[in-house]
Amino acid sequence: MQSTLLKASFHGAALSAAITAGLLFAAPSAQAQTAPKAEAPKADAPKPDAAKPAAGPGADLKAPVIAVIDVQKIMQESNASKGITKSFETLRDSYQKEISALEDKLRKNEDELRKQQTVLSPEALASKRRDFEKQVSEVQKTVQTRKRALETALNEAMAVVHKTMVEVVADISRERGANLVLARQQFVLVDTQLDVTDTVLERVNKKLPQVALNVPKQ
Repeated sequence: MQSTLLKASFHGAALSAAITAGLLFAAPSAQAQTAPKAEAPKADAPKPDAAKPAAGPGADLKAPVIAVIDVQKIMQESNASKGITKSFETLRDSYQKEISALEDKLRKNEDELRKQQTVLSPEALASKRRDFEKQVSEVQKTVQTRKRALETALNEAMAVVHKTMVEVVADISRERGANLVLARQQFVLVDTQLDVTDTVLERVNKKLPQVALNVPKQ
């Protein structure tokens, strides 16, 4: 019998936005007309350069000012994230030792039950088997309860880090006048002038040095 508490992977959600500006140009159509050569051209005839663009829904949008951030790096390398990971691994190892001890006890009970098969009455043997199956079910329930509690606490703690990261990115975007923030993982090459990851990481560490991993007592 083996049980494992799955390691959680951190995935931070990518930040992306799209800005589209459209201008609709209205140009008057001119039809050819036959006129005597002696007649002068009409003064009010529309000229090609007199056409003006019609204001569309996105006519007042600014040109994109881009910032790029490595979300995965922030969610893995920030001080708060590292602290959460360390706490998670410590609790996971502790739970694993507890489960291993319960499994050892089940193996011993199973061996004892097997030895008693030839000496116990069918009724007594059936009763002991029911007791053993109940113990197995309780251990399985304990494993699932520990796993869910640990995963829930991990998700809640990492959500705090992610929320802080988004707030910091918003502040930096306002400072830089950026109106389009993209995830670094979406691109192969990025101009270093557009990458604000290190600045975000520094501010996140300052604003949120640590986050507690709150796991309810079992």
